[in-house]
Amino acid sequence: MGRLVGRLFVGGTLFLITFIGYSSQIFIIWPWYGRELTVELLTLLIPFNALLGMLLWSYYLVVTTNPGQVPNNWQPNFQSEEGYEVKKLTRGPRYCRTCENYKPPRAHHCRQCKRCVLRMDHHCPWVNNCVGHYNYGHFIRFLFYVDITCAYHLGMVTRRVLTASATRFWDEPSFQELIFIVLNYTFCVPVMLAVGGFSIYHFNALCNNTTTIEGWEKDKVATLVRRGKIQEIKFPYNIGAWGNIKSVVGGNPWLWCWPGPPKGDGLKYPLADPTGEWVELQPQSEDWNRRMDAWKSHDVAEP
Repeated sequence: MGRLVGRLFVGGTLFLITFIGYSSQIFIIWPWYGRELTVELLTLLIPFNALLGMLLWSYYLVVTTNPGQVPNNWQPNFQSEEGYEVKKLTRGPRYCRTCENYKPPRAHHCRQCKRCVLRMDHHCPWVNNCVGHYNYGHFIRFLFYVDITCAYHLGMVTRRVLTASATRFWDEPSFQELIFIVLNYTFCVPVMLAVGGFSIYHFNALCNNTTTIEGWEKDKVATLVRRGKIQEIKFPYNIGAWGNIKSVVGGNPWLWCWPGPPKGDGLKYPLADPTGEWVELQPQSEDWNRRMDAWKSHDVAEP
């Protein structure tokens, strides 16, 4: 049942993208240009179709790319200086009781996927997949292309409406064109507003190298700090905005918008602190004071 619902979400998303992308060209822009192929028409539609193609490609990659699964029998290297995350109660490495396996840093168990996902950000019903280490870059590009393509689309349709209101009677849209203009506004404007807000959140998370789950935990920690229960701590994965972005979408800025694999294997990540030391959050103590300058981590509650 869950698999069927997921496929319905993907099918609905694809229908929405293709309807907005192609109905506007076939039923609004093509009649507007007199159903004749001209240089002006190609100049308008070629960039739009390039953006639409990249949007669909990015969406396909988010849907079909395995976000990354913890290898069977993976164990943290207790002798390594890279460190590992510990559970607050047991003081031992994080362990998934469902998968019966240790969890690498930033990995979390997904109930829908029934597995631990590397650098899990969230499970997205619109792509019927988890967003994790191997497809997070594709997800970021997908949001970017939705924003740009919707803005281009609304610009085209709005230009058609403004032209009709300022020209002679024969250039006014037909009834069919008018219906599709209304439908395109009805579908595109909410998508742009919703995805635009979602994009702002994720672009900010990208610049800070924070996943959605880690964002929730940082909010919890901030609350504990305000209540005076713990002292202020630093997030260990923030290596600077430039480094954070490159770690997800690649080191060459000219290729950021082009799909590519992420860095690393998802089992370890560079830390801002050179020692790579990890400590659990705990009440203030002698040990706490001694290690105050080290980066600290907080275990996410088990799902």
